[in-house]
Amino acid sequence: MGSITQTIHPVQAAARFATGELEAFLQPLLTLWPDKRLRESAKLLVQGLITARSPHLTKAMSAAGQQQARAWTLAKRGYRLLHSPRVPTRLLTKSLYRLAQRVVGEEGAQRLVVAIDPVQFEKPYARRLEGVSLIYKSRPPGAKGKARISWGYPAITATVVNLKRPATTYVRWFSYQSTDFVSQNRQVYRSIRTTRALFPQYDLCFVIDGIGDDRKFFRWVRQVKADFIVPVAHRERVVEVWNERLQRWETITVGELMELVLWQGAFEAYFHRAGRTKKRTLRLGWFRLRLPKDPDAMWLLIVETLDATDEEGRLLGLLTSLSIETISAAQRVYEEWRLRGRIEHGYRFDQEAGLDVEQLLVRSLEAMHRLFVFVLWAMHFVFHALSRWPRPIVLWFQRVGGKLGRTHDRSGPYCLLWGLAKVWYTITVYASMAAHPFPSPGLPPPHTFG
Repeated sequence: MGSITQTIHPVQAAARFATGELEAFLQPLLTLWPDKRLRESAKLLVQGLITARSPHLTKAMSAAGQQQARAWTLAKRGYRLLHSPRVPTRLLTKSLYRLAQRVVGEEGAQRLVVAIDPVQFEKPYARRLEGVSLIYKSRPPGAKGKARISWGYPAITATVVNLKRPATTYVRWFSYQSTDFVSQNRQVYRSIRTTRALFPQYDLCFVIDGIGDDRKFFRWVRQVKADFIVPVAHRERVVEVWNERLQRWETITVGELMELVLWQGAFEAYFHRAGRTKKRTLRLGWFRLRLPKDPDAMWLLIVETLDATDEEGRLLGLLTSLSIETISAAQRVYEEWRLRGRIEHGYRFDQEAGLDVEQLLVRSLEAMHRLFVFVLWAMHFVFHALSRWPRPIVLWFQRVGGKLGRTHDRSGPYCLLWGLAKVWYTITVYASMAAHPFPSPGLPPPHTFG
């Protein structure tokens, strides 16, 4: 018994520290709620999402709640919170945007690289949920190794990716079946406009996948006086390229340009994947071009990986509004494009071994969006702790979460998440044991668990 008592004291200290940090971090969210009970429920929900590592409301609220209350009582607090009309969904979403402004201000950046990324959340067995839609799911692939059609919900986020911490500047969980749905392009347009409204004085550069290879996207970004970097998705697109020798514009397709490129230089880059780091040699070439009947010029950057094993991945074309005159400018464009990969890490953390957002069990579309916002708050808190807490405290939580202390161990957010979950869950278990002590031997079992 003495050893147990000695062990619980550092756990209590860690739990008090983490809870205090969480409450301070959640101030933009908590100040929205008009009374103390709702503010406490909001804090418990975010804490429970981290502790249970699941958006299942019963699990989440029970994992962080006072165990003197029944699990269903705690779950009802979560459901009331998600369906409360006292805080509109629009204001709840804006709390994430205020957090983004705070993060950018603390980081002191003047130029922001913003990754816009549509994502599909799968609910394969759902048929009667509000707005459930047929979605195109490429990862994980189907039985034949190809993309597949499944049931689920589309979503889109815009995230600042060139800072130590991610900052969400737009989020929307929507449905193809809802009456207010216009198009996915409309959501992309709103993400651009919202990001510019949040940061009117900053230099912005939007990076997006192949859906951005579109004349509309180029026009939207230019309207907000920002830059863009998108991969070539339509090699058959006809463009006009500037001929420096003849001083004139000539018509050609993007695919032909990528085959005719004259390489201007080479450099080495490091790629991190699956815990391994590989060095690759890349060479660059570029063209100045424009779309037909469009006076605004853009640039085509071609990047070839010389030692790539995948033939399809050897050649990459990037369209950008950034001027490329030198090898250093071309390299800077490529490095900013590579930052887009950071948003994929955030999605894996939300979807897979982290917070498992696809397992949410609420019926209405609005409640799904609100719960998605809470999940993003939980994700941002873990990344905030990873970069802002003192290093010894972060290592302590990571060791509790399973970090082995070997030289090649990774120090990402997962071990920190698991460490936080273990500490908070331990405190919950001890509170439950204090409220419901173990019965003495020989006594009949209780008829109810009060």
